[in-house]
Amino acid sequence: MDEAILGFQSLVSGSSGNLALVTSRRATLVLDLGIPVKKTLVQRLADAGVGPGTVKAALVSHEHSDHLGWWGLRWCIEGRIPVLAGRSTLQFAAKLHRARAGTEVPAGLLQEIRAGATYLVEDIEVTPFDVPHDVPTFGYVLRAGRGGNRRTLVVATDLGCARPELLPWFTDADALVLEANYDEDMLRRSPRHYLDKARVSSDRGHLSNVQSGRFLKEVADASRTLPRTVLLAHLSRDHNRPDLATATVQAESGPVGTRVPLHTAPAFEPGPAISL
Repeated sequence: MDEAILGFQSLVSGSSGNLALVTSRRATLVLDLGIPVKKTLVQRLADAGVGPGTVKAALVSHEHSDHLGWWGLRWCIEGRIPVLAGRSTLQFAAKLHRARAGTEVPAGLLQEIRAGATYLVEDIEVTPFDVPHDVPTFGYVLRAGRGGNRRTLVVATDLGCARPELLPWFTDADALVLEANYDEDMLRRSPRHYLDKARVSSDRGHLSNVQSGRFLKEVADASRTLPRTVLLAHLSRDHNRPDLATATVQAESGPVGTRVPLHTAPAFEPGPAISL
């Protein structure tokens, strides 16, 4: 991803943990901090050539432990890496640090960002936007470059439904990272408690393969150009399979399914690198 104007790579993706890299020609950002095991966190980052001194900031989508965990937070604090997130997520981070370390987070390392505002981290423009989930959650529009070399990447996982007001955030993007969490039949047949299944399928839970595909069709219909690539993320280990997610999204997404490369982010290893 070194030569890309804007790049993205998921290092792990799913209910067991989430960690990704966003890169530009001048900066590396970490997106989410949810790996629960310190050794795995350090190894994943080291394998990607990333250390604390190379990361300009960490973006966190929300407070759930698969997106904001103790070891990821500690890695940032020890490396003096600013953590950018919404207010409630930062409050949770401060509480977590207080409980585990017994101290307050050093001043300046927890930085609040607000939905709809744009923040510049080196040469990457970061615009968070609200997505429907059972705690306050951000998706992110990430941009780098100028003029004809301007690139846009949109990342949104952990959203229970694709409301119409979300559409403008996704249109005309060069690449999309979108949740395709569960197959409806697999969830229906699951032995999980019915309340858990109801939470997953609710408008504040997660996006199904069908919902993801249909939303991508709406994005394509509203866009002047199709994205170059789409990465399906946060697939459930219990209620989905990569081949099933890909096939369903292809079938439901219209021109995206027939003309745009679709990939899936693995649960426990790095996914394909997106270079824009």
